Amino acid sequence: MFLVSAADVMDIGKRFDEATAYNTVSVASLEPHKRYPVNRAKRLSTKYGMLVVFTLWNSDANVVQVFLPQRYSDVVTDADILSINSECTDLNIVYKGVCESSKAYILAVESSP
Repeated sequence: MFLVSAADVMDIGKRFDEATAYNTVSVASLEPHKRYPVNRAKRLSTKYGMLVVFTLWNSDANVVQVFLPQRYSDVVTDADILSINSECTDLNIVYKGVCESSKAYILAVESSP
């Protein structure tokens, strides 16, 4: 038998609320050249392999999640994710558009000014 404390139930409730509070959007739906502050990061196993998901501030009251393309997910380390989630890193993601020849999304990561 497992005993669950009231604090554990509150923590589970908070995680459920967070799971439904975010819209997942495509990289292409981001506004080109706009800086989106990165709030959280996590690594997920998908049918496309291990990908990184960034939780971004889309506006003052809107938070969205974006799956990074594989080539960007491959360069994000566990240390990077830990740094983002511990708020030790102040990063922004910037969608630069689509490469004309490969049709790949182009992203940049910038520090806040």
